[in-house]
Amino acid sequence: LDDNPALQAACTGAASVLPIFVFDPSRFNAPALAGARKSSARRARFLLESVACLRTQLEAKGSGLAVGVGRPEEVVPKLCGGFEALYLQQSVCKEENIEEIRVTKRLADCKLSRVWGGTLYLPEECGQSPDNTPTMFTSWKNKAEGRGTIRQPLEAPKKLPELPPLAEEHAGALKCLPTLQELGYSE
Repeated sequence: LDDNPALQAACTGAASVLPIFVFDPSRFNAPALAGARKSSARRARFLLESVACLRTQLEAKGSGLAVGVGRPEEVVPKLCGGFEALYLQQSVCKEENIEEIRVTKRLADCKLSRVWGGTLYLPEECGQSPDNTPTMFTSWKNKAEGRGTIRQPLEAPKKLPELPPLAEEHAGALKCLPTLQELGYSE
């Protein structure tokens, strides 16, 4: 929970916050380049264990974690129906940016706020806009060296705002954690 600018931004002044994680089965045991898989069963298991650990940490701070299974553009608007704002860590990769656009189109009156948090340097310090950050490490490194300052990590909140009331059909998301089989693996 520490060094999480999106969580910090969501908690600032909020009466309630619903942390969300979405597992999209199409992003797991699916072919990628040269027949390789996007994610091995071992990697998927590690992610499942990490999300379970995150849920435990959030619950210890008085919150919880809603987990959805499906396409983010379908799951997130259902869970966020009637909410004022959605905060997320700003994406860099093309696939993630496409998903953000799809989610945004289906959010209705919920304002989407993207918060940078994926690097030690802030892109603006390195002469880059977050929307125009090079995806190749060498180009980014050449721009970043000597320009940016590594930020001090943000502390984890001592306590989190309470969970908002959820519609009955979505309350199960606070206990949901998919299996490897639900993500497309035979293990």
